[in-house]
Amino acid sequence: MAQPIERTLAKLQSAMNAHRNDLAREPERRVLFEFSGHRDRRHEFVLRLLIAAEERAGIDVSRSNAEKLLLTFQNKSSADLDAYTTRLESLPAVDPEWLRLIESLTVHETYVMRDPHQFAFFSALLPEMIEQASARSYHLRFWSVGCATGEEAYSIAALALDAMVAAGRATATDDGITLSRPWQLEVIGSDISRQALARAPEGVYETGPLSSFRAESVPLLHHFPSTPSREETGRMSRVASETLRRVVRFERFNIMDGEVPAPLFDAVFCRNVLIYFSDRARRHAQDRFDQAVRPGGLLLLGPTDPLAHVDAYETLWAPGAIIYRRRIGDA
Repeated sequence: MAQPIERTLAKLQSAMNAHRNDLAREPERRVLFEFSGHRDRRHEFVLRLLIAAEERAGIDVSRSNAEKLLLTFQNKSSADLDAYTTRLESLPAVDPEWLRLIESLTVHETYVMRDPHQFAFFSALLPEMIEQASARSYHLRFWSVGCATGEEAYSIAALALDAMVAAGRATATDDGITLSRPWQLEVIGSDISRQALARAPEGVYETGPLSSFRAESVPLLHHFPSTPSREETGRMSRVASETLRRVVRFERFNIMDGEVPAPLFDAVFCRNVLIYFSDRARRHAQDRFDQAVRPGGLLLLGPTDPLAHVDAYETLWAPGAIIYRRRIGDA
């Protein structure tokens, strides 16, 4: 006779597959795993929570996430965990209880100029993008999806500002960088984590090993002046310049159900995010990116993220980096 956990998992598996087929209109491969060691009803509730989290935020139903939740709830009784799970299943993704749980399953590791080869390639493409914008709207828009505490969004803005100065579209003085009229530059950083977004607008980051500033960050340090550290580390911090903070703004966004910011973007970045998503969620996320990237615009994914809609993009190659360009006429 099947054990209760196996019966429950089978029912959840069937329901989840039907849900995914409705959304993706194609068969879906689920990641299945067996818990090691003794199993009890808490495993059932953890699986229910993970499947509900996948539906709401795209987080993969994986062994590591299951073990993380089992550790988190190790002091909860089965009855309490049952009540907690049942309550969360009735709540929308924007509820604070869901946000706390999802934040516990996500990683906010980031730093300035992360993946420098791809950033260098993006920087090399910026002069062409500036020229295209000058014939269109004098407006450049970039979107950092999964921006965490903001380092990627500020890196995009810094590279764009330097490119605009080099192209004669902006002026650099001791007081910062001023865009020539009627030019506008806008960088949106979005994330599902409230905790990360609470820090991002300040743009204050610690220095030192494994901090937001590493060897790759050197080309952009002029955009991040030193400031006394708030922590008792003996090191200085760095803060995003006033120029950066004028052109970057942050907003909470759930890639599974959030409304894509309008109008269209010249480039969308979603790097080191989709690796934590289920297959269904990765495809759904790239559907959203297709709604956001203008024809001729760029899509920058993580190094292990496959492109879902190959025919809609041209693949651009550089040493150590790939960027996808939306084909003109594709919509």
